[in-house]
Amino acid sequence: MRVSLLQMPADASAASPSPAHFVRGWIDTAAGSDLIVLPEMWHPGYFAFDQYTQAAEDTPALLEALSETAARVGACVHAGSLVEADGGCLYNTSVLFGPDGAELARYRKMHLFGFDSQEQRLLSPGDEVVVADTPLGRLGMAVCYDLRFPELFRRMCEHGATGFIVASAWPHPRVEAWSTLLRARAIENQAFVFACNGVGATGRGTTLCGRSAVIDPWGITVASLGDDPGFVSAPVQLDEAHTARSRFPALVDRRLLGDPDNDLVLRRDDGTAVRFTAKRVILAGYTARDTDAIDAYIAKLQEEGIEPPDEVPAYFVVGADRLTTASRIEATTASSCGEVEFALLIDSNEVWVAAASDHTDRALETVDINASKQNCPKVLSTSVWRLHDIEAHWDDLTFEARTPAAAQDCYQAGPVAALRPPRELIELVENRFGGPMAGTVILSGTIPAAGGFEFHPSFEVALRDPVRGRSLEVAYSIVNVMEDT
Repeated sequence: MRVSLLQMPADASAASPSPAHFVRGWIDTAAGSDLIVLPEMWHPGYFAFDQYTQAAEDTPALLEALSETAARVGACVHAGSLVEADGGCLYNTSVLFGPDGAELARYRKMHLFGFDSQEQRLLSPGDEVVVADTPLGRLGMAVCYDLRFPELFRRMCEHGATGFIVASAWPHPRVEAWSTLLRARAIENQAFVFACNGVGATGRGTTLCGRSAVIDPWGITVASLGDDPGFVSAPVQLDEAHTARSRFPALVDRRLLGDPDNDLVLRRDDGTAVRFTAKRVILAGYTARDTDAIDAYIAKLQEEGIEPPDEVPAYFVVGADRLTTASRIEATTASSCGEVEFALLIDSNEVWVAAASDHTDRALETVDINASKQNCPKVLSTSVWRLHDIEAHWDDLTFEARTPAAAQDCYQAGPVAALRPPRELIELVENRFGGPMAGTVILSGTIPAAGGFEFHPSFEVALRDPVRGRSLEVAYSIVNVMEDT
């Protein structure tokens, strides 16, 4: 196949009366290619932060024009990236069109740049790794700053990518980092990299470095550009990635430190990553401080056919693989729902607090409560707080849950102080189960719902801290995998 990279001048579309006409002209220069790649934020220009909101209004028409152009030239067209508006948020989004104009994939930039940029303030990060099935092969998608995070590219590699498309607006002071990282991502994953950068002065005190390049799985530059606008084309055989992996089986020789299946990657208040390895998960139940409330709750559950617990508090041990931060879970019945809780993640020298939902199969609960707990994932917020930072005002925290998500009325709402406090729960679990506590995750139990169980295809919970004006939130959809079987 033939790949073409269109190294467009920074902010050039802003001077054009028609951005759609502008980009069609550039794509026509690469007619005859099988894959055509544009740079990041070619409209309105990456550093034109004051124009992002208006640019988002232009994006649907531009994507329609790019779809039509892809069909006209008979090539896969990667739209670089554009500002996308969705649900009240703005995203830095790449779209890949097939040679018939159909949309093949859509990727939202996961790593938003903070240094000398307003991207983190204006945009929301994506949360999905995207690998597209194309007529040319499986291609992963990334944008600019993503290049500095090798785990994203390794995940795309694990999803079968043999090539990566990188749209960028990489500035000149870090040109050596650009060239080095392109080669590193190719070498370590034994995959092609098709990296298209903007070039030239932005009119806002920054100059993009160009140096768009096609890198092969051995880290060799097949084709490249300098620091002038233009395009470069190169013949590529994606199957050469498989050949490289077979001849030099570095990916087969890869060994992991620890078990990645139960590792959670979370975020602290300051945005820094926290990697937590879950070794055991214990669901605490019937943990209200008010014993009369516990009795009333148990009586209510008995009316619904659920047997009373053998002990209070009750404990249910589930596999660590039941923990997730996913925005979508699967269930095997229409009778499942979540419940708002807090989670304590006990590390070797820290206790983290997350918002949580103990999603449960309610139909199975009437038969075997332990099995019902194990049958569904337990969903955690992607952000966490240090218990140390909130323990002094713990009883000021509040719970909220809604189903369906974004419902006007709360499904559950009330003070966190209705449940036993964190240190007491940790002590109870340690006395009950013993052993090292590092790696233990405790879910707190819940508060009563406004009515009976409700079953909807989405659920959201929040743990709110009114003292600091912050919240931990979880929102996810539920797919009943049995509906179509």
